Amino acid sequence: MSSIRTMQEDDLDRVIEIEAAAFSAWYKQVRGGEEDIPRRTRTNVRSCLTKDPEGCFVAKEDGRAVGFILSRTWGGVGWFGTFSVLPEWQGQGIGKQLVAASLGYLRRRPGRVIGLSTMPESPYNLGLYLKLGFQVRHLTLFLSKSLEQPPEGAVHLPRWSETDPATQERWLAELREASDRIHPGLDYSKEIVVTAQYDQGETVVLTEDGRAVGMAVVWLTSGRQGQEAAYGNTQVLALDPVHTDVDRFRALLTGAESMVRAHGLEEIIVPVNGRHTWALGQLLRWDYRVIRAMLRMVLAGTDSEPTLDHHVNLVRWAG
Repeated sequence: MSSIRTMQEDDLDRVIEIEAAAFSAWYKQVRGGEEDIPRRTRTNVRSCLTKDPEGCFVAKEDGRAVGFILSRTWGGVGWFGTFSVLPEWQGQGIGKQLVAASLGYLRRRPGRVIGLSTMPESPYNLGLYLKLGFQVRHLTLFLSKSLEQPPEGAVHLPRWSETDPATQERWLAELREASDRIHPGLDYSKEIVVTAQYDQGETVVLTEDGRAVGMAVVWLTSGRQGQEAAYGNTQVLALDPVHTDVDRFRALLTGAESMVRAHGLEEIIVPVNGRHTWALGQLLRWDYRVIRAMLRMVLAGTDSEPTLDHHVNLVRWAG
């Protein structure tokens, strides 16, 4: 049995090494080249640790880290990923130990939906997660749109960085109410706050009668070393179900597009899970195209059976 402990600041450089070693073979296969996957930036990994410091773990052998796992919680929703084990240590049960540590953390809140996202073309990962009790849900599709020309009907929505602390606190409270109507207990606050803390991007907020009813958190920096950001990478785009319609969805999306374009980027990527059929249909009508997919899986017994809805709740991860 490996020694499993919570991740510390001093582990970050080693975690970056492990992730690059574990994913380089896959990266070479996908890209058809010989170059290793670019390493994640320290800011990228540190921001993950900041969001859930008690849910990030490393596995140690002979006093040296050989694997890690990152956990993430959004109130009543949680998941794990990325997790990696050095190739020479794989197949020895270390991954299962790391997953068990993460699940122990995620289960601390009763009733939490627990999930993950994985590459659908990876049979090993799928088999592992199925054996661990996860069930297949819908695909999460990543859709892209070119912004070579300024977005039609470009708008400037209020931005987190331009707002005073009192307004920010009010927005967080109002957006928590909005996300709670999407799923009880769902809370995206830390995505907004930590993105600003580490200067990874910007959040635009859709307001109505002075009240925040929707938001889009978009990363404008690369998470990999030596790479400039090539596109705006949407982390969360969500609308209060009470205020969801075509016009408001379009306004929020156009506000995000305009902000990305204003930062000199000519592409935006938006994730949408297949359960959100209405939102997916709108994106396709607005000239977005599918570029890749991840498979969402949920731990058996932590959610209801797969359903379809009309929510605008577009996120990269699980739950």
